[in-house]
Amino acid sequence: MSGRPQGIVTHQPAQQNTATSDDWIADLIVSLLSLVWWMVKTAVLLAWRFPLVVAGLLTGWWAYTSDHLFLVGIVAAVLVMALVVWRLVWPGSFSHLIAQPAWRRRKRRAIRRNWPGLCERVGLALAVTDRRSGQRESWTPGLSRLRWASWEHLVLTGRVQVVAGQTVDDLASAAETLGAACGAWSCRVRKTGPRTAVVTWLYGDPLAQVVTRLPVPQVLDAAAVPIGLREDGQPWLLRLAATHVLIVGVTGAGKGSVVWSLLGGIAGGIRDGLVQVWAVDGKAGMELQPGRDLFTRFETTVEDGVQLLEDAVVLMTERAARMAGTSRRHEPSTREPLLVVLVDEVALLTAYTPDRKLRDRAEKALAAIATQGRAPGVVLVAALQDPRKEVLGLRNLFPTKIAMRLDEKAQVDMVLGEGARESGAVCHQIPDTSPGVAYVKVDGVREPVRVRAAYYDDQAIEDLARTHAPSKAPESRPVFSVVDDSHPETGDDLRQEGAA
Repeated sequence: MSGRPQGIVTHQPAQQNTATSDDWIADLIVSLLSLVWWMVKTAVLLAWRFPLVVAGLLTGWWAYTSDHLFLVGIVAAVLVMALVVWRLVWPGSFSHLIAQPAWRRRKRRAIRRNWPGLCERVGLALAVTDRRSGQRESWTPGLSRLRWASWEHLVLTGRVQVVAGQTVDDLASAAETLGAACGAWSCRVRKTGPRTAVVTWLYGDPLAQVVTRLPVPQVLDAAAVPIGLREDGQPWLLRLAATHVLIVGVTGAGKGSVVWSLLGGIAGGIRDGLVQVWAVDGKAGMELQPGRDLFTRFETTVEDGVQLLEDAVVLMTERAARMAGTSRRHEPSTREPLLVVLVDEVALLTAYTPDRKLRDRAEKALAAIATQGRAPGVVLVAALQDPRKEVLGLRNLFPTKIAMRLDEKAQVDMVLGEGARESGAVCHQIPDTSPGVAYVKVDGVREPVRVRAAYYDDQAIEDLARTHAPSKAPESRPVFSVVDDSHPETGDDLRQEGAA
């Protein structure tokens, strides 16, 4: 390899060897061997790249030499007619079995063959001058493992290694132009190493259509709750355990689809008593009331919502005290279920309430849950429309952020973090005809992912609530109240009641 990075394609001026020797017989033998090698290599490449054409030519040659040309012609005509009839009568199956495979093969071959030129056009080529020869060489990132990850959704992936002097950020910044140059609807770059990345070209959009309601998992997996689809056609699995989730989007962006899909993904755990959902809907219950039976507690006013948050803090503190020294990770059980605190339009509690004391109580309770709730199994899921800091100052405490359709492009980084918009999260360009489409950013993962939540209509929500309501009677569920430290005796009584 002579020190050259593996996979790097170089373009250098052609070197013409004009030297001759006095031994013309040796030169002739070398030339003949080179010609034979070129012919064999060309024949193999043609058979590999154009198998049907080569097979047709060989068949024609056989028919011509064996005097079966007329018969082969009739067979060929019948085959062509059959293909034409197939194309006209059953266009769907013809496209699925003939046209699309041929298109995928051409597209993959074209990108592989034209990769150096594509890199030069999008500014990824690096010009280097050789010290000894003085010649200028153009180095481009190496491309390998180019394959279709999904035939159905037309997702093409390849492994790219940048050259010395480049970073994966340089590759990511050219993703949009690289996708356009390859004729793709979108292009994503995911860093896999200091100099390597996986580039994904999307030639189809599985998120263009409404995602139908997903089946409710019978076994709770809080580390991978099915919500919908990713843009590469794979399931969108949201981690709920040991995290907090912030959902931001304008009116009509589809926040409800995310919330109900999340509840549908954990409905099996709710039914079995492994998950409790305490919900706050400050809009008099207009959004969450249809799923009331899923909630262990449900509050519809700001005052009661703040009280619920403070009760969750009490539960969290007591559970953390019990776990201290014995376990650092909460395992959901019927005795100590995973507690999901769901707050719809959290700004009603933190910014829009005229009572300043009430706002302060809400912010303190939310901050306590966001900073201490992960280990003892208290998860905060908050939704809001306005992502400004003065509306929700603790948005950076949410490890998982979901940005749906936003009004301004500046709000993208405000929600997902700095650099998210440059990494391809164009939330402000999500059309209003695509509710439920969003970009997800998880702490520790550099690139945001485009997703779409499944859609739940009113009937689906009612069915979900009816079939997966908690098995316990409401009056027997644990109730936690705020402990008044100024009255120790009363406080002890309340703690005992809450732990019962």
